[in-house]
Amino acid sequence: MRPSAAEALKAAIRRSLPIIAALILLGIVSMNVFKQIQGPRYSATARVYLQPVDLSTALTDINPGFVDPQRTIDTALTLAASLEPYQRAARRIGGTGEDLRGVTRVGGESSADVIAFTAETSDERRSIRTVNGVADEYVDWLADIKAAAISKAIGQVRAQLRRSRSNRGELQNQLDRLTVLQTLASGGATVIERAADAPKVSPAPIRDSILGASLGFVVALLLTGAREAFNTRVRSEADVEDALNKPVLATIQTLPKRAGIVAAGRHESRWGDTYALLAANLMQIRGPTNGPAFFAVTSSIAGEGKTTTAANLAVAMAMRGQRVVLAEFDLRKPAIARMFRIPPESPGIIQLVNGTVEIPSTQWEIELNGARPSAVLAIRAVDGGNGSLSQNGDYGSLRVIPAGGMERGARVARSAAVPELLAKLGENADVVILDTPPALATVEMAELSASIDAVVVVVRHGRVTRRSLVALSRQAEGWRADIVGAVLTDSPAEEDEYYYYKS
Repeated sequence: MRPSAAEALKAAIRRSLPIIAALILLGIVSMNVFKQIQGPRYSATARVYLQPVDLSTALTDINPGFVDPQRTIDTALTLAASLEPYQRAARRIGGTGEDLRGVTRVGGESSADVIAFTAETSDERRSIRTVNGVADEYVDWLADIKAAAISKAIGQVRAQLRRSRSNRGELQNQLDRLTVLQTLASGGATVIERAADAPKVSPAPIRDSILGASLGFVVALLLTGAREAFNTRVRSEADVEDALNKPVLATIQTLPKRAGIVAAGRHESRWGDTYALLAANLMQIRGPTNGPAFFAVTSSIAGEGKTTTAANLAVAMAMRGQRVVLAEFDLRKPAIARMFRIPPESPGIIQLVNGTVEIPSTQWEIELNGARPSAVLAIRAVDGGNGSLSQNGDYGSLRVIPAGGMERGARVARSAAVPELLAKLGENADVVILDTPPALATVEMAELSASIDAVVVVVRHGRVTRRSLVALSRQAEGWRADIVGAVLTDSPAEEDEYYYYKS
């Protein structure tokens, strides 16, 4: 089942929560420290009204046509960004035009026909002087611009009057009107509100904290996105299926700490169904046959939960009524004996391959009733001397053969005695499950594949990369047995499923 984009995003954020929280906190602290180092800042504002129709235009009966308010504001803002009014203000209050423009912001809305000049400096009085000086000079500059244009037009009309012998009356009329315009021209702008005070705007701990948190959150999201983009670790069933080209037979949620066997005992109500589903899927894939089924459980790298999966799968198979044998073939790092509380010095696979012991002296019968499965040496569990192993009530039976020690190398897996040994283990069993070493790191799985029916690959959520799974899939093409599916372990529990089980 492929996760939706929203689910993938939630999972990525959930995985990165420590990073997100740390960066948000860092953003808050950094912004407040920066503002404290920067010192106090004071902001003063002056407002300028933009006249839609100039007074001189109205008095001279000149029709200006339609005036777009937004265009008026845009033009005014563009002119306010010019350096000239700031240079003119600098000559009055000191400093440079560039400095004054750097501390002044300009904004406006077409619905109000007003633009606002805001100056922010470290000195309250300077903020007031700056914003008032800039606003005054802006209005005067606009008037000078318009007056200069009218003066130029007057000069051109007078020159025409001196040269023209006709139409002198009309030219004189234009000259009179231009003279009136020159007298009444105001530039179309008026200061309607001068700054009287400059409130302190920084530091503002609450606002600065919100701003710092926002910046930290944005940076955290960018880092999370980059981390997810470059992280090729498997985090979903879809990732596993794409890499192995095999179905995920079961998804195992994170198990309690130090809880090995959860398919039976006090954890059965929570995890029993999951492993029972895995067992049912495997038997369904195998189909009806006359002989026992041989399954190997492996992984691509160490630490993916293959031994825990093999042990719980064996328990689930036995609870379905099968006669199950679980054999430890991971001799490099055996753990089956510890999970079932079998004495570590007990003989097992190594001794059986060496021919120093017989099968009955290595088999441990697992009692599935009770709060925790318990192991009894099989030769002590024979009922009445008839040679049949004790049963677990309505269940089948589970016999465990430990490793019998630790051994480097693949000597045991390569031994010619292994096929015969497995055949003997299957004589009184319906299912034989082999716990094997990681397939990418060792050769045992390739050697044992000739003696088994199918392979189950265990994949831990967020541990192995897609590249490793692809490599495992490619390597498995040379095995005698096929990979029939995968088990995804340590998967985060979904909220709805959690409440279902808790209820």
